[in-house]
Amino acid sequence: MNISLATAAYFSALVELALSAGMLVLWRREKASYLMYWALGFLAFGMGSLLIPMRDIVTHFVGVVVANSSSTASSILFYVGICIFFKQRRAWLTWMAAILICQTLAMYYFYYIAFNAPARIYVYSIAQALVVLMTLQTLFSLNRRKREATPEVVIITLLFFAVHFFRIIGTSYFQVPDNFLSSGTFQTFFGCGLLAVHASYALAFANMHASALHAEINAAMVYAKKKERQKVEVLSYIGHDLRAPLATINSYSEMLLADANGAQRGPLVAIQRSIQYQLNLIDELLEYAKSELQPLAVHSTETQLHHLLNDISDYAIALCAQRNNQFRCTAPEPLPVLVSVDGKRLQQVLLNLLSNAAKFTRDGEVELHITACVNAMQCDLYFSVTDTGIGIDLQEGLDIFGAFQQVQAHSGSTGLGLFIAQHVLTAMGGTLHASSSLNQGSVFSFQLPVHLVAKDLSHYAGTSTHPVTSDAVLVTVPATDWLDEAALQQLRTFAQQGRLSDIEYWIHARNEDPSLAQFLAQLLQLLDQFDFAAIERLAQKQSQTMRAGS
Repeated sequence: MNISLATAAYFSALVELALSAGMLVLWRREKASYLMYWALGFLAFGMGSLLIPMRDIVTHFVGVVVANSSSTASSILFYVGICIFFKQRRAWLTWMAAILICQTLAMYYFYYIAFNAPARIYVYSIAQALVVLMTLQTLFSLNRRKREATPEVVIITLLFFAVHFFRIIGTSYFQVPDNFLSSGTFQTFFGCGLLAVHASYALAFANMHASALHAEINAAMVYAKKKERQKVEVLSYIGHDLRAPLATINSYSEMLLADANGAQRGPLVAIQRSIQYQLNLIDELLEYAKSELQPLAVHSTETQLHHLLNDISDYAIALCAQRNNQFRCTAPEPLPVLVSVDGKRLQQVLLNLLSNAAKFTRDGEVELHITACVNAMQCDLYFSVTDTGIGIDLQEGLDIFGAFQQVQAHSGSTGLGLFIAQHVLTAMGGTLHASSSLNQGSVFSFQLPVHLVAKDLSHYAGTSTHPVTSDAVLVTVPATDWLDEAALQQLRTFAQQGRLSDIEYWIHARNEDPSLAQFLAQLLQLLDQFDFAAIERLAQKQSQTMRAGS
């Protein structure tokens, strides 16, 4: 089947315009200037291919001179795009512009003054070959400067030069008629060869752009990791700087408390409690910073599991009392007595989970449940912490195990508890699982493989407490400038959220009013008992008393 040169030109124009459209879409999305130049290059060659067979429709000047100049301009536009991509100076651009002008003048001369079809082919091919040689020199200079050009672009550019070189050589062996469109198979093959080269250029340019995006993403990730590490380091420094003076204050308050009389003990205990609260938050920050800056160290030692559970239960009882919750620690089946585990890390995980459960539950229940599956000297311990609190809507896609993620604002935490628990468990060979629904409570569970030190098993007695209830008569006082409805509403909010330190500051701010002495003393007594429910009732009763008296 014979394909005419005109048909090949129309097909080439269609493909080139499609390639140009693809590059324009990339440019519109990415806004990289080199994509625009490459798109214009394909467009210029496509328009040149389209105009050549249309010389009888448009003027011959457009169909011959402009069409061939447009095709050469496409190679110049490719060169500019390559220079922009590799951040190279466009040293050859002036020479290329001069070549384009000379080609345009020569094409005009050999068509309108001294008509010569073979001469026009030589002019066009030599101009293209010179532009391609200059592009090759730029690509080779990149290698010399250790900024390696994409290999496929170099190979395609060499092929581009070879196509024009063989056309220059071959034209003398194949007769070119005055009507160029009637040329034989050789010129048609040449046109197809140029189309193949340009299609290869499109693939190479797309790969170059993809590699540039990949490099940008990698650089952004490296930068982000560097900045993240710097932030964590700053967090670590701040934590250490805050902890040292607080520890000093705590030591002096302990010394004062040892010799304090009855009236002095209350304020000193409040100081120590506030310091301990702040130290716990700082310790969480330091633990997070340490886990991010260096691998987590896990040291398994011989641990008495029952004693460890008793210690954890003592802490949990105090945590649950703050919001009037009942705590239970249950183990329905016998548990190993001695296991090889990092007891400190296990306690850290469970206390983080229990602290979260107690924090988001009020007047409810928190349970720590343990079972064991023994196989020879190996054992899988199953732990679950269940609460009847506010729950979490896991369907919202919140990353509850991420750092600094808070389920509820103003919860009195750093949002690091679950992150630290998950991080520690991963290092110990376990995985933390969550099951929760909004207003339906939560269950956090994990399985931990341990080695038995002894085969002895025994039942764990367990622990159970009931919510704190206050039988004290709630004493109210007349309204004063220091005690209004807004202040009482703030006190109720603090009590509902278990914000111990904020309640202490609230009391301290009103110490100057002697008429509130009895009311504030009662608040301190309830606060010492962690009876936040009674504090809320006291604030409510005081509000009712003030409204009745107004």
